[in-house]
Amino acid sequence: MEPVFTLVVLIVVVVLFVWGGIVALATPAVTYRLDRRWPLASPEFDHALSSVLATPMVAGNSISRFEDGARFYPEMLSALAGAQRSIALECYIFHPGKIGDTFTAALVERATAGVPIRIVLDAFGSRRLRHHYVRRLAAAGCQIAWHPRGRWRRAHRLTNSTHREILVVDGRVAFTGGAGISEWWASDYKGQPPWRDTMVRIEGPVVAAVQAVFAENWLECDGAILAGDEWFPSLEPRGTSDALVTKNSPSFDGSRALIQALVECASSEIRLTTPYFLPDPSFLSALIQRARSGVSVTILVPGRRMDHPWVRLSSRRLFRPLLDAGIRIFEYQPSMIHQKLLIVDGLWAVAGTTNLDMLSFEYLDEINIAVRDGAFAREWQARHQADVAQSVELESSWHRPVSEKALAWLVWTLAGQRWALRFRRPRAWAPPSPGVSRCALFQLVHLRERAGGEDARRPDGGLG
Repeated sequence: MEPVFTLVVLIVVVVLFVWGGIVALATPAVTYRLDRRWPLASPEFDHALSSVLATPMVAGNSISRFEDGARFYPEMLSALAGAQRSIALECYIFHPGKIGDTFTAALVERATAGVPIRIVLDAFGSRRLRHHYVRRLAAAGCQIAWHPRGRWRRAHRLTNSTHREILVVDGRVAFTGGAGISEWWASDYKGQPPWRDTMVRIEGPVVAAVQAVFAENWLECDGAILAGDEWFPSLEPRGTSDALVTKNSPSFDGSRALIQALVECASSEIRLTTPYFLPDPSFLSALIQRARSGVSVTILVPGRRMDHPWVRLSSRRLFRPLLDAGIRIFEYQPSMIHQKLLIVDGLWAVAGTTNLDMLSFEYLDEINIAVRDGAFAREWQARHQADVAQSVELESSWHRPVSEKALAWLVWTLAGQRWALRFRRPRAWAPPSPGVSRCALFQLVHLRERAGGEDARRPDGGLG
């Protein structure tokens, strides 16, 4: 019996070691908080946001929202068919199937007609794409790069994927949002209804910022610098919406800062839709503080049709303190809801690829567009309310069953990663350089457990 006992002890030690490592890697290195607050409609807020995100607010844009694959895929394909000068496509998800065939045929047709085409595909999210798809695109003249580049010296970035979904046509029309190219959004797939999602079509001067985000990853993966009028033409105003584009990457958490700023400066209403709700403690604190100050907060998440059930189990661990603060939480019933939307004070609307989880916040390349337009935001509020009407609200008396609590305890660390065990080196913290003002919009505070120290006290009452 002694060898058996020794083996059991060894297995337990190894499991605890691996589990502890995942916990350590899933813990955020910094906490975000607002150094000061301004009204969301004020010039001071615009200036602070543009300064921190290193991207300007751009006027004169037309932003159109398209719901579900039945509407946004035809719009995207129509834009592709009209391409004359260039096509830039970046996909986390590009899957084989009818939709994959249709997009491939559209890209091949334009490439054969002589239109320059650059495609960035994520090596993990698009791993299902069969080789003949890639060969067919390349044979037609499409230039394809895979992200991340497979280099031994980049091993510490193995968990860095591009989660961006970008299409830019002729440098003048751009699409982004939560959807990739897959049957998931187009038809009943394996007995499940099409996913609920949103894409936005963008025209106007801010399209150049979307193209620049694509150009960043093309440079990283291929080494070529995109330049010239075919990629960055002069853009005239096309509408009345003010907008800015921001990105996330392992070296710059712009989308994360944008979301935190809008939430902390909200004065009346916050509406959120996210497929994966596993944010860090500082974001949970911000939501709770805003709710306790009288701001109406509504969160819409998937119900039982979720594609990653273990993530749902872990998300529901966080609901009790949110409900106690007066936050309303709804679970969408008709299908898997994959939207990534934020609407604040009937003035700001944000769409893009960022999930409210540590994977998006810390590890992935993301893109979001924030639109400041009251009419546009109110339209989004109405559509959000229509989705809420098809959802089940968790009452303030709601409690998880014991069986769910046990399962959630077992899977919560993996849910933060979602991709089994993909590790990365944590980012080192460094103090601000002498030239950086400490009165910047955000202060990034290294999480140190100092007895009685300010960083060890969290206003969320110990969440996380």
